[in-house]
Amino acid sequence: MVNIEEVKQNKIIGLIGNVLFASIVIVLAVLIFITAKSKFTGQEPSLFNHRLYIVDSGSMSPTINLNSMIVVEELRPEEVAVGDIITYYGHNKSSRITHRVMDIEDNGTLITKGDANEVDDPIPLEAEKVIGKVVYIIPYIGKIFRFLNTKYGIALLITIAIAWMVLPRFFKKEVEKK
Repeated sequence: MVNIEEVKQNKIIGLIGNVLFASIVIVLAVLIFITAKSKFTGQEPSLFNHRLYIVDSGSMSPTINLNSMIVVEELRPEEVAVGDIITYYGHNKSSRITHRVMDIEDNGTLITKGDANEVDDPIPLEAEKVIGKVVYIIPYIGKIFRFLNTKYGIALLITIAIAWMVLPRFFKKEVEKK
């Protein structure tokens, strides 16, 4: 005799699994799209005027901790206000810094400072180096992304994908046998 509660529970578990799988596929598709777009255009990865960065230092701690992911909304330098946390290019285009705006001088240069630092940054920031304003912080996710960029992380992703495709078929056959 078929237990109706057990059937309902299995359907719910199946639905949750399908939703999780679809979500992962969508996220991966978006990340692949962003990466491909940046490769073709030669620009940094960006989606809907937002960029993602992983924090590599503790200069903004405790507001933004090491290994947090920040979502940076691109904006024009004149839209920056005192107190905003901004991301900008360092001394060259390969480095990015995220600090708080402490003051805006009459000539448009910005005085910045990391929250964990005692003093303002020694060199005023030229407005054209501004990338954008931090709008969202996701703590600790940088550790996950860094791991997934290793050969072990990639192997784990492949193993999970294969298991996700194979295990439901295996369990379905087991249920059919009963």
